[in-house]
Amino acid sequence: MMQRLNYNPQEQGFYMPAQWAPHKLTILAWPFGESEWQGVLAEVRREFMAFLRQIMEDEPVLLLVTPAEEESFREAQQNEHLSLSSWANLRLAKVCLDDIWMRDIAPIQLIHKDSEHLIPVKWQFNGWGGKFPHSQDCAVGYKILELMGIDNFFDVPVILEGGAVEVDGKGTGITTRSCLLNPNRTELDEQQLSQIIKNYFGLEKLIWLDNGLVGDHTDGHIDMVARFTPSGNILINHTEDRQNPHFHVLQDNYQRLRQTFSANHLVPLPLPQQTIAKAMTKDFADLSNIEGLACANYANFYVTTHTVIVPAFADPVDEIARNIIATYFPQHQVVSLSAQAILQNGGGIFNCLAQQVPKGKNR
Repeated sequence: MMQRLNYNPQEQGFYMPAQWAPHKLTILAWPFGESEWQGVLAEVRREFMAFLRQIMEDEPVLLLVTPAEEESFREAQQNEHLSLSSWANLRLAKVCLDDIWMRDIAPIQLIHKDSEHLIPVKWQFNGWGGKFPHSQDCAVGYKILELMGIDNFFDVPVILEGGAVEVDGKGTGITTRSCLLNPNRTELDEQQLSQIIKNYFGLEKLIWLDNGLVGDHTDGHIDMVARFTPSGNILINHTEDRQNPHFHVLQDNYQRLRQTFSANHLVPLPLPQQTIAKAMTKDFADLSNIEGLACANYANFYVTTHTVIVPAFADPVDEIARNIIATYFPQHQVVSLSAQAILQNGGGIFNCLAQQVPKGKNR
């Protein structure tokens, strides 16, 4: 029987490790719903399967599949023509879902600094501010805990998505006011929410940026903007193009981070300029007409135990961005995989799809 814990995890030595710390496994969910994916589900699944294959090369995957879609996944699995040993890292679980973005829906795992015991934190979820159906997803976190045989966990009565907080595993985090202080998420003020996040992520310092990318339906998740690296540098989206819809937000984010970090610590990461240009309308003020690719970026990479998986958009900047990221992850293989259909029709990219479980001991 699962037990809800009621102490302060930070005071007891628990913290969320950086994503590049060794993983026990990655949690994903199989894309479903032709209408939800604007009629291009087949292309989305092709990109997803490439992402899944890459992760399975490094570590086990717990893949959630809605009961009605188990057969469609089995068919896709057969089409991959991989050996049985190649699928040995996959565990399939039938779970009812509204959506597949495990970064925001699955529990976040904390690890003890000395004992390496793991304890999950189950945050509340409301469909990114009530924008999307979420009745099933509210319960998914508890189902994942059951599947993993978890006995003890923190059940926090606060709405928070995993993509909203970026941590370095050393006591520092970054988030955005546009998301977590949005009235569609909370009535708490910045000081109150800061303390809660510090307690449940094991942080000494939390840096608030004002905004995420323009038009991001998450209201501005930080994992689409800035990411820590093992060297202590921060990869931050950047553009010199004043016509780019994100120009002013990114300039402001850079200046705010400069209040804490030296310029040498901040590494500009280019945006896929042509991809974004194609997605823009003449009247950018009309957000309803922006294609999903307007939020294309390379910061939403996912780090497995041995690999960094970087999104690609058939853009001339794809390889430049991959090389920059590789410079700051010298102990990892850095690969680019297509994410164009996933982003354009779903609104998220690779980090949004996945939630890592650090290598540690379950209590």
